[in-house]
Order: sequence, then C-alpha cells, then structure tokens
Amino acid sequence: MATNGQPPLPLTPLQQLNKEFLCRYREARNNFWLSQTKNGSVIIANGSSLTLKHKGNDYPVPKAIPQVYHDLKSISHIPLTIYLHLNSDSSISTDETLKQYMQHLDNLQVPDSIESNERPSVERIITNSKRLLQKEINNKGSVDQNELTQFCRELAADLKVLLDAAAIAQLKAMHEIVQDWIKEHKIDVKDPSFKVLLISARTARQNNLQTTYFEHLLGVQQKRNIAYIEELFSDQPKATSIFSTWFLDEQLSVAFFDDQDRMHRDLLMNDDVEEYIKNHLFS
Repeated sequence: MATNGQPPLPLTPLQQLNKEFLCRYREARNNFWLSQTKNGSVIIANGSSLTLKHKGNDYPVPKAIPQVYHDLKSISHIPLTIYLHLNSDSSISTDETLKQYMQHLDNLQVPDSIESNERPSVERIITNSKRLLQKEINNKGSVDQNELTQFCRELAADLKVLLDAAAIAQLKAMHEIVQDWIKEHKIDVKDPSFKVLLISARTARQNNLQTTYFEHLLGVQQKRNIAYIEELFSDQPKATSIFSTWFLDEQLSVAFFDDQDRMHRDLLMNDDVEEYIKNHLFS
C-alpha cells in the first residue's frame, strides 16, 4: 500500500522471513481447529447453548439451560436490584422508577417451575423487597445504609437457596445432554484429543460452574483440555482462534522448552530478565 503517494518499501530478507513465520503460524492455527473438529470431538458451551463438534458434524442444543434456571435467577436478582436502587451512591433512581418497579413486584406471579421447597425463600425475597421499597417511596431517603445492609444480609441465605437450585437445574440438563452425546457417538472422555471450549464472562472465570463440571467429566489428567475464553459471547470465530492458539502454543512450548506453559506466559519474560529489571533498572 502506498503511503503519501509513495510506493511501499520492499521488505528486507529478515522481514520476509518473519512474514513467513506469521503466515505459517496462522495457517497452523486454522488447521488445528479444522483437524480437531473433523477428526476429534469438541464441546462448545456458549451462554445458554451447547454444541458438540464431532467428526466433522455439528450437534447443537441452542437452549441447553432449562426455564426454571432463568426463573430462579430472575427472582434472586430482585434484592440486588433493590440494593442498586437504594444505595446512597446511586444516581439512577427516581420516584417514578421506584414506583414502576414496585408495580412490577405487586403484579409478580411466582412461576410454576419453582418448586415448593424454594417458595418460602421466594416469598421472603418478594415481601422484604416490597417492604423496604415502599418505605423509600413513602419517604424518599428514609432508608439508610445500615438498614440496607441488614436487608441484604437477611436475604443472603434465601439467595443461596435459589442460586443452588438454579445451579443444580443447569447441571442436570447439561449432564443429560453430554451423557447422551457420549453414548451416541461412543466418545472417550479420556482421549487426549477430546476438548472443551467454554465461552463465558471474565468475572466468572474462577470456580465457574461449567468449568468445574467438565473438570470432573474429563478427570484431573485431562484438565488442561478445557479452554476458557472470556467475554466473547457474540464472536465464536474469535473464540475458536484463541482456543487453537492456546493448544498450538502448548505444542511449541513442549517442542522447544519441554514446558507446556512456556508460550502461555510472556516469552520475553524469564528469571534472568526479572533479575535485570531489579538489579539494573531499579537498583
């Protein structure tokens, strides 16, 4: 491409060599994904969907999470919403928004999907939320931080009940789907080529529900075959590129350094360089 009307300078031999590396690396990364999905098996968990890519075929389940999961999560969000409305640092609430939210609470019908053992917690969450919100509507600014904190702490156990039930509902549905795939396609989860791609939020990376499930499915020896890609819900091609890069870099790490993780760290950073930083730049 010309710059300021001038033709580009020809690449030097060294630049040509580096260009060749970038081309080969990109090609190897793309080939890894194609080979993995054509010859092996990959389970992709992306939001509410699960997809098995097996021997060149796709087996998608667009809605792998049951409705009760969403119902329980939505109920559990009510006290969190109240907190956000009434927190002293909040500037999002007006009399109109508070009244509108109260109207939604008044009109709320507890979904039939929620079982009887979760309903006492649901009722306490709704009742306590309405009580605190009504106090704030009647006398704007009447709810102080101590009262808001007490409201939150009183409902913490009920939130746990609903969130535990939501987690179990998701796990049951996911386990049934995965086990059906394993049986139908005779998949060996201990096969080193079997991999899992999880696409989820960055904040949920630690102790992620799906990650923990697949760690138990694959076993500790295959734990490295689970790739967690952060915050790329709408960009699966980018996620698969990162997935392939991770495993390609692992191959290169073993080949050159006999260390599976060497290229997962900054290749420029090692003990000698850190020693230089400490003793020469900041001595």
